[in-house]
Amino acid sequence: MFPRVRALALLAALAVTACGGGSTGSSAATQREPDRSAPASASELPPATPAGNPAGAAAVAIVDYGFNPADLTVTVGTTVTWTNTGGRPHTVTSIDGGFTSSGTLSSGNTYAQTFATAGTFAYICGIHNSMKGTITVTP
Repeated sequence: MFPRVRALALLAALAVTACGGGSTGSSAATQREPDRSAPASASELPPATPAGNPAGAAAVAIVDYGFNPADLTVTVGTTVTWTNTGGRPHTVTSIDGGFTSSGTLSSGNTYAQTFATAGTFAYICGIHNSMKGTITVTP
């Protein structure tokens, strides 16, 4: 991945975490490199979660046609923030209604959800149904 794109993705995730990450809506888009037509490889993806899950926060990067990480385990009370680092719009859509789904997230937008109960929460991108992820919440 281009260093500038990686830096922008990390800055977006850190900004949401530093500001409390409690909103459940979209934020203003940031400037980005032009979209690449091929999905990023796993080695090119930004780090997904801050080490040790500090302060009850975790992050998922939405890349072109994938969530990174696709499967994430957190503890009750953790706020997970998804950041669209790809060039196409995506959603975070709960499969079974276990959490509030996002609206459409343009490139650079974020969505945050606090998980108050233990369980497994499966989700997809409502625009690209092949994009799937799971949040496992432990006590």
